[in-house]
Amino acid sequence: MTEQRKDDTPFEGLSWGELLKQYRFTRKMKQMALAEDLGVTQAMVSRWESDRVLPGREMQTRILELVRPEDLSSPVVGWRQFIAEMPAIGAVIDETGVFENVSAGFIREMKCSEQDLVSKRVEEVFEGDLPALFSSLKNHGLFDERIETVESVDIFSCRRNSGSRSEIPVHCMSWWRRGEDQRPRWILNGAKITSEEFRALRQELGGQIRVLEEIVGLQGGQAW
Repeated sequence: MTEQRKDDTPFEGLSWGELLKQYRFTRKMKQMALAEDLGVTQAMVSRWESDRVLPGREMQTRILELVRPEDLSSPVVGWRQFIAEMPAIGAVIDETGVFENVSAGFIREMKCSEQDLVSKRVEEVFEGDLPALFSSLKNHGLFDERIETVESVDIFSCRRNSGSRSEIPVHCMSWWRRGEDQRPRWILNGAKITSEEFRALRQELGGQIRVLEEIVGLQGGQAW
């Protein structure tokens, strides 16, 4: 493995992998779209983003031609706030299953408070699909950066501090992003759907979860 240095890019504090992840995050791009822009494979983008290998000098020049300072308008220090202000369902969850941040949309849809969720483990406040999703993501390598993007269709069943419950069907996308300590976090993004949409999507996915992008460059997706 080539050792990655923080001064490898002209953007202070960002490695090449972090630079590419930040660029995609602010532009809401998939790895495949970035790969097409750079003229490489999605698997190669995955290797760069995991900081396992450095882009070559020619590719570094191409990346810097593509990524401008204004493209990093949501700085690393502000990405948590960006998620917290999302009107959609969103959360940052660490590798032990603890909610670190939750979005305004998550709080609204679950009819709970931030205190009901933040600093709590997923299984402390949710039953059923969400704890199962966390376990599946962990077992299949999300926190080891072995999978990139996962689609899921879930029933979020929440136990509030008041003792009451709320339950909604949700269509989710999950991916990882490194935190300030360089450990991967689970980034959860989703939207409330109808019962009919839930059943149709479960049938389409062939189950609760489907891997859309793997580090090895999975073709076509894989249902779990």
